[in-house]
Amino acid sequence: MARIPAALGVRGASWIAQYEAGIVLAVVMGFVLAQFIRARSPLWFDEMLTFYIARLPSVSQMLRAVPTDTHPPLYYLLAGACMRWLGETEIAVRLPSILAFAAAMLATYFFVRRRCGAVLALFAMLALTTSGAAYYGHEARPYALLLGFAGLTMVSWQAATEEGHNRIFPLAGVAIGVAGAIASHYFGVFHVGVPLVCGEAFRLAKRRRLDFPLYCACAAGLSMLAVTMPFAGEMHRIMVDYVQGSVAFWAKPQIGSIRSYGDLVNLGLPFCFLLLLWLTKSAFAPGDESGRPAGDNLSVPAHEFAAAAGLALLVPIMIGVTWLATGYYLFRYAIGAAMGVAMLAGMAAPLLGRNRSHVTAVASLSMVLVALVFAGTKTKAVIRAIANPPADSWSASSVLDAAPGGEPIVVANAVTYLPKWKYASPPLRERLHYLADWPFAVRQADFLPELSLIVTQQFTPSKVDDYRQFLSTHRRFLLYCAGQPSLEWTEGRLRAEGWTLHLLRSSEGETLFLAEAPGR
Repeated sequence: MARIPAALGVRGASWIAQYEAGIVLAVVMGFVLAQFIRARSPLWFDEMLTFYIARLPSVSQMLRAVPTDTHPPLYYLLAGACMRWLGETEIAVRLPSILAFAAAMLATYFFVRRRCGAVLALFAMLALTTSGAAYYGHEARPYALLLGFAGLTMVSWQAATEEGHNRIFPLAGVAIGVAGAIASHYFGVFHVGVPLVCGEAFRLAKRRRLDFPLYCACAAGLSMLAVTMPFAGEMHRIMVDYVQGSVAFWAKPQIGSIRSYGDLVNLGLPFCFLLLLWLTKSAFAPGDESGRPAGDNLSVPAHEFAAAAGLALLVPIMIGVTWLATGYYLFRYAIGAAMGVAMLAGMAAPLLGRNRSHVTAVASLSMVLVALVFAGTKTKAVIRAIANPPADSWSASSVLDAAPGGEPIVVANAVTYLPKWKYASPPLRERLHYLADWPFAVRQADFLPELSLIVTQQFTPSKVDDYRQFLSTHRRFLLYCAGQPSLEWTEGRLRAEGWTLHLLRSSEGETLFLAEAPGR
């Protein structure tokens, strides 16, 4: 029985090697097309901040607004350019992420291809494309951009370490990759610095001499810190100081955060690979290399393994960095780990099989099986997206859209407020309010969305009212809750202060109340 999948795998590996360029192009273009379709959906809260900053009419205004959000200027500048070119649409503001993730896919492919051949390079690329990191391939935030520049750095550094080759373009690529990563995210320096330090440490131990041209290229890229550090310092003052001072904040880094590997890595692909490796081992002789696809080399330099491993270890590294620096950790802060794991998967696979032919055969077969499952689920989503108008929970609401009367409507949830406001009809939009009370909010576990609404008021057109002032002038209004208690403390607060909340509508977790002041 093992010979049937083994034979199919060998044939598939030969087919991949033969039609390499067409297959890679098809995978990348398929991903880009799917992201364009997904990018028609409404923006969510974080993306709305990107949208409103990127649409500011001048670069100087944009740069003044940057510290009120949590990222350096590059993504806002790119998104602003796309919006001026394509209009203020969802696709335009997300276009830099779509293109950047496609570049990250190609970088993963070429990094592994240089040593391991087409089959294992495609295996690594598919590992990244089907990982949790792929979600950021259409989000209007800079994580895909960070991943793309990290990939450029890895590929350029790999080429720059080749002896006897012209190094001008690879060294320029290293400088651009390092600078771009730093300009994309405040943690970008770790996404390029960690793998380069790990790789160069192994390389220096072997060569026993310094590589000054490469270090100069890295230093040129690091000069971008002079541009981003003032923004980081101002952002720290506006937001991070509150996070560090909070005892209730929900996203503190901790040892258990290591589980975020599960959010970044597609565990289905290595499981499928290892299972097929075990099932087909009897069909291959240990030393037989027959059937090995042309172009496969037999070894990966230790320094390249070390660089990929450094990238893969970003999860524990970023847990430590955020514990020391910000007190705020989310798995996307270590998004480069998804690329590092994908690269390691391609480069380490030859060590696991009985021979090279066995590994490439199993890799090709597991890619087909995982791709079929992946394509099946994505195809359904794409068909639904094409057949139905783009809408999602951030903007669509039967409860809110059917709000009776003409009273003001208070949206209790800061995260849903901006999307609801932007996508509401003009008459409904005029009724929407968010009530902010910073001294109260900062004592809650998830206060950052409210802080973002407050500090971006001069750049966003939505209404944010003072809680006490609004209640003093409105003794009767509607209260909309989206079903996220951790963000909707207004409901409980009104009840505690004696307000009467009459339930008007409820559907799928959403509720609409009529709020009446005490004594009415």
